Amino acid sequence: MSKHYPPQSLDYLRSSPVRGQLEPHDPKTTRGWRYIQTTDTLNELKVLLPPATASMYEQLLKFENYELSKKSAVSWERILEIRHLKDRMIRKCQKLSKAIPPTTRNLPRGETFAFQTFIAPSDFRVKEMEKWFREQQKRPVTLSRRPSAPVYSTTAALGSAYCSSHCAAAGFSCPHHSQHPSPHQIHRSATTSGALGKQRSSPLVKSMATHQSRLIQPERIASSSDNKPLVASLTPATALIGSPPPLPVLLLGHREEYGLELPLIQMVESPPSEPLNSWTQEQDSPPNPAPESSSTCQLRHRRSCIKRASIGDLVKTVSWADNQELDQQVSKYASAARSAQASGKWGEVRTLYLEQITSLENLHIQVKEGLEHLRSETDHLQRIDESIRRQREALDATFQELEQKHTQFEEKVQEALMEADYVLNASGVRKPELPVINEA
Repeated sequence: MSKHYPPQSLDYLRSSPVRGQLEPHDPKTTRGWRYIQTTDTLNELKVLLPPATASMYEQLLKFENYELSKKSAVSWERILEIRHLKDRMIRKCQKLSKAIPPTTRNLPRGETFAFQTFIAPSDFRVKEMEKWFREQQKRPVTLSRRPSAPVYSTTAALGSAYCSSHCAAAGFSCPHHSQHPSPHQIHRSATTSGALGKQRSSPLVKSMATHQSRLIQPERIASSSDNKPLVASLTPATALIGSPPPLPVLLLGHREEYGLELPLIQMVESPPSEPLNSWTQEQDSPPNPAPESSSTCQLRHRRSCIKRASIGDLVKTVSWADNQELDQQVSKYASAARSAQASGKWGEVRTLYLEQITSLENLHIQVKEGLEHLRSETDHLQRIDESIRRQREALDATFQELEQKHTQFEEKVQEALMEADYVLNASGVRKPELPVINEA
């Protein structure tokens, strides 16, 4: 009785070994150009890709290998996108092979198959693959804006436990924070914190409030991104905003001559806000013992207040260049331009340019005279050619007329001789023999 073996599963977590793969760089080719295999048979049909397309396609293959290496956590949606782009590249290379003659030799007699190699043009590209890479570059930016859930959950749990323990000890009923605070709670805490902001608290409470507000701020921005997308877009970018560059200083080659050797173009950086500095300091420092219960219950309201104030600071702290500094730069530029015009170099340069212009004008006049002379010579030669042509036509006509008259004269002489012979024969007179005349 034969044994039944279970069917083995296919090794689908690997890429094609030949089709769609890039070969290593061939030393015989130009630097950066690489061959791509378009069939399952090695070297049956390969195309030499330009450097930009080859490097981009190599990154695509690395993406595929990376996704396949995840085993059970593989993203099949991304695998399908990558393999669609691979098929798109292969089809375009095969279509290119029909329009470009191969670099291989012609087939010998009796053979119907040969390995073919094609060279793609330098502007060969796959726009769909480039679009996919641009979307992948935008994808990490959007993912980086999302907060990490474990960080928020731990900080929220610590904050709620801290507040509940101290409120229970002091006899207050403080509501606990949920993992995702609603916009109404944030608004209510921000309004109530305005009245409580006048009370002075210890530095520990301020630092804890700043630290927790910074940890909860990305989650609040992510939760309210549907209603207020402007806040989410401002928070990561406004911290890096710098002032625009001032007016450029012209005549850079004459800085030392006019006393402008110091660099005048300076970028004015925006100073970081105080909540950011306090947040970074509190992240490095270990947590301190808990303060009094009265200040602890106010911690939630103060956290929302600082959070709203920090967003306002990030929106408003944009430093621009000083108008007085710009006026000074413009005045220095104007004085340098006036001194350059008043110096003697301008006259020398002007004289040099005028001499060059005069020499070019003289050369232009000489060229025009030469053209006129050539044109007159051409007209004269054309007239001579016309007269020679007329004389030749007249000589040809005279020669034709002489030939016709000579032919007519010969015919008349022949007729006269024939007539004389006939008369002599009729009269019975013997024809006299004429001596031979040597016409030479």
